[in-house]
Amino acid sequence: MVNFLSSETEPIGTFKEGDPKGAAPGGYNAWFKPENQPTEYPEVEEVIETGIAKRDPFDAGHLVALFKDFHGEIDKMANKSMGLMVMDDQSLELATVFTTQAKALAQAVEKQRIEVKAPYLKVTAILDGETKGLKDRLLQIQGHLNGKITPFLQKKEAERKEKERLAAAEAAKIQADLDKKAEEARQKAAEEAKAAALAAGMSKKKAEQEAQAAAALVEDAPIFVAQVVEETKVQTETGSAKLKEEWTFEIIDIRGMPNEAFENRKAEVIKALSPWVNNQVKAGARNIPGVKIFKSAKVQTRVSRGAA
Repeated sequence: MVNFLSSETEPIGTFKEGDPKGAAPGGYNAWFKPENQPTEYPEVEEVIETGIAKRDPFDAGHLVALFKDFHGEIDKMANKSMGLMVMDDQSLELATVFTTQAKALAQAVEKQRIEVKAPYLKVTAILDGETKGLKDRLLQIQGHLNGKITPFLQKKEAERKEKERLAAAEAAKIQADLDKKAEEARQKAAEEAKAAALAAGMSKKKAEQEAQAAAALVEDAPIFVAQVVEETKVQTETGSAKLKEEWTFEIIDIRGMPNEAFENRKAEVIKALSPWVNNQVKAGARNIPGVKIFKSAKVQTRVSRGAA
């Protein structure tokens, strides 16, 4: 690999499998061998009688250390590349060396990341697969039972709503009767007060005032509250089950939806449509309604074989 950080052509340090920089002899893979593993995994680092510290399996420090030498290399690259001006063929060639070198190092970082993570991913994949199987079975059981519970609760909910309707109708009837009686009482009190005022020699206007005052003294009818029907719910020692009604939707004509719906999610809509548009453009389409198709120039780099 060409080291563009130097004025001379020289090999640049690379991270090879089994002997990464900063790692113990044997490389990071050696750490995963059974003979190199601690027999216990304490939650915190603990020093045993031999004076050797046990490694915390959840401490990623020893893994991060495998990448420490990359930082120095990248710092040098950044300093060199930031000050470079592409003015002629010679500087163009140098810039090409710089960018391909950076790409090669990025590939090395990614390769090592994949290798370092592989043992952990394998373990978590096994764990995820096991737990997913368990959860899938439990979800199937839930779905099976909920399929039986739902129609029965729907029947009970229908009965509850009917009781609620009848209770509301009865309450309305009783309230109407109470309101009627209260109105009759006000009317009677007004008539009696008016008659008494006229008999006492008061003017008609004064008698009307007395009638209104007497009617105002009659209390309004009490508010009758309908019987509260308990919600459809079953409670057990392990939990409860009840019906929950909520509004939901189904989009049946996306073209008929208001523009506001698309404006609020414009970035997400564009992201969803981009793969289809990209395939059309690659297939030769140059005129798609609502789409601007144009050429865009960008530098394409490739790392030479043996440079990485």
